Amino acid sequence: MIIFNLAAILIVLLAGLFSIPFIIIYAFGGMSEKMLVICVSWMILVASFVGKSSGTNGRIFFIPMWLLSIPLPFIFTYATYQWTGIGVTFAIFLGFIGLVIGFVYMSEKKRLGKLRSEKIEFPDRDADAVVYWEAVKSKFFTPTFLKMTPEIARFNIRVADILEKSGAELNTLEAYKQEMNKVGSKRTKAKIDATAEKNLMEEIDQKIIALLEAKELLEKVSG
Repeated sequence: MIIFNLAAILIVLLAGLFSIPFIIIYAFGGMSEKMLVICVSWMILVASFVGKSSGTNGRIFFIPMWLLSIPLPFIFTYATYQWTGIGVTFAIFLGFIGLVIGFVYMSEKKRLGKLRSEKIEFPDRDADAVVYWEAVKSKFFTPTFLKMTPEIARFNIRVADILEKSGAELNTLEAYKQEMNKVGSKRTKAKIDATAEKNLMEEIDQKIIALLEAKELLEKVSG
């Protein structure tokens, strides 16, 4: 059984990178060890949300890291500063959520502005199937705070068409394309049926999980 996926390793490395300034401050006596732990727990949360917004969804026991990391700052803060620390941490957390929402919104707006010139290319599936399917998932434009526009829908249809021509097998792709076609044929923003989109993303996730499990099994056998 896989405890974590490859994306989780990237999230941990990113959290370590974000934590370097605090580690340096601690090394020079600028903060206590308990405060360092609290700061690092916050960096894990930040890295998890940055990964989620960029399509790098780290998972531990198939649970998203961004979800698991939310309680961390509160747990470590309470252990040191009790409810006073929790109150301060909660205020910081709300501010952080606001920043994350703003960051994701601006990222989506930026991508929408460059959507017409965005290239639709995928890595070699034979070289690394996991990287290939992760790239496929991230290439579909699934906005969180923006409404689905005809332009976004047409872009997603192009992605789907290229996948079909390349021989990628996705049972839920046709239903997804039909939903995108409903929006792409209009001139204004519109809502889509989230079920078709959810089913496609889940099917891609299942492919990634199956490949990782097969890879782990092969490593155990060869090792």
